[in-house]
Amino acid sequence: MASFLRVIVLSWAFTVAWFTLWMLMIYLTNEMKLKYTDAAAIVNVFAGVSAVAHLGMQFLVDAFIGHFWMLCLSTFAFSFGFGFLAISASPILSGEGQKGLFYVALTVISVGIFGRSISLGVFTEDQLEDSGNNVNPTMLTSFIIGNVGNFVFPLFAAVALPQISPWFVRFAVPAGCEVLAMLIFLSGASSYQRKMPGGSPLTTVFRVFSASASKISSGYQNNSNQLYEDTECGLDVKPHTSSLRCLDRAAMILHTEPLEQQRGNRWRLCRVTEVEQTKSVISTVPLFTTSLISGIVFSLGNTFFLEQANHLDSKLGSWNLPLPLLLLFSEAARLGSRELCVMAAKRNAKAPKQTKTPYGIPVSIILSVFCCAIAAHVESMRLKVVRTQETVPMSVFWLLPQYVLLGSITGIYENSFALYLEETVPEELSQYMVLFNVGVCGVGIMSNIALVSVVGRVSRGKWFQDTIDKSRLDNYYWVLSVLSMFNLLLYFSVTYRYTMCYKKDGGAQENDR
Repeated sequence: MASFLRVIVLSWAFTVAWFTLWMLMIYLTNEMKLKYTDAAAIVNVFAGVSAVAHLGMQFLVDAFIGHFWMLCLSTFAFSFGFGFLAISASPILSGEGQKGLFYVALTVISVGIFGRSISLGVFTEDQLEDSGNNVNPTMLTSFIIGNVGNFVFPLFAAVALPQISPWFVRFAVPAGCEVLAMLIFLSGASSYQRKMPGGSPLTTVFRVFSASASKISSGYQNNSNQLYEDTECGLDVKPHTSSLRCLDRAAMILHTEPLEQQRGNRWRLCRVTEVEQTKSVISTVPLFTTSLISGIVFSLGNTFFLEQANHLDSKLGSWNLPLPLLLLFSEAARLGSRELCVMAAKRNAKAPKQTKTPYGIPVSIILSVFCCAIAAHVESMRLKVVRTQETVPMSVFWLLPQYVLLGSITGIYENSFALYLEETVPEELSQYMVLFNVGVCGVGIMSNIALVSVVGRVSRGKWFQDTIDKSRLDNYYWVLSVLSMFNLLLYFSVTYRYTMCYKKDGGAQENDR
């Protein structure tokens, strides 16, 4: 279990880094003196790019480098990235040099984020599998130490880090934690259980597209019995469906070439099962459109919500509450909502597999409507106080409901999507579709920049001015609330169409029999 402890330190260091990055908006507005909308745009691009790159990095891990080397890469990226960030925030740099190094630091850190997110959980599970199922005192001790660390480090990051005044020192702390974690992790390099890359299942999807494109000049095959299927390969066989018939060309046997010659080139001839797996992947893509607007809502937590918190009274008696405590409450709500989703999924396990719909997604969208409405109401109250008093006596705890709701929304949405994809796409491709959804959310996060620009022009600059006190963020939150209502209608229209297509395919299969 020593291997387990050497790996779990990467999780502790990642927690410190995550809480530090969450305050990036405050650094940009307070220290770099950027307009809050410009600061939010930088944070959104950083978060969005980090999310979008997950899918490509997962393919790289599965096909080429494996989880161990990805963790090494991410650890080096975190160490150098936060080192660059600390140097850019130090007094020795200013002007364009400071900005240039700052953007380089964020780029390097983004590599660390998606590398750590993809490989840490899987690699940790590999070490636990290597230890076997026997429970011994060493294993129990390791689990206790791991759980204590998972509790202590978020508290340390939320409470202690904000007390550090110089930002270059605050950025240097996660850099030091990553270097220490890297040394501990690499000290056990020879003892880890490693799995060699076995190739990416996403290659199957690429082969189907390539094979169907190579036969684009051929007509459709009306008789599904004449499509190629290898029933003797020992793998699962899926029945043919009538949807997305353009992909059936990938399994179409050409009469101009011998069958054995066609079977030898898997990029020219695919099994019907492989075609149907690709169809099941494509059929879920329309549902991802709901992630665009959801991504815009997700982007509020470490941008506009945080800017609101920065302009409220954070004192509790004589103690000045650190703002990352809001993130702590949000994360607690996220984890709690995920557990509720798992419990609900177990109760719904008896439903037929193909007829299950992700009920958690509309619940999260409805909560998004309430979250944005509550945020608008709180911001409206804050603006009224600002206009009548020089100081804002409103407590930062007024933001607690919207942060708890935002955490719940994130947990329900992510977990519901993951559970739904496990039921609708092949097991080997479900992780890729989850990461694809993360990427679409990342696009949604970056779309917040365009939406702010459009709303700003429509309002003729009145809603987004130089400071948050002069702006009308409450109106913008109402816009997001309306967009979330539209997102709910979009969800129901997509799921209705999916259900109708499934019934049509089911009826066609019955007729074939």
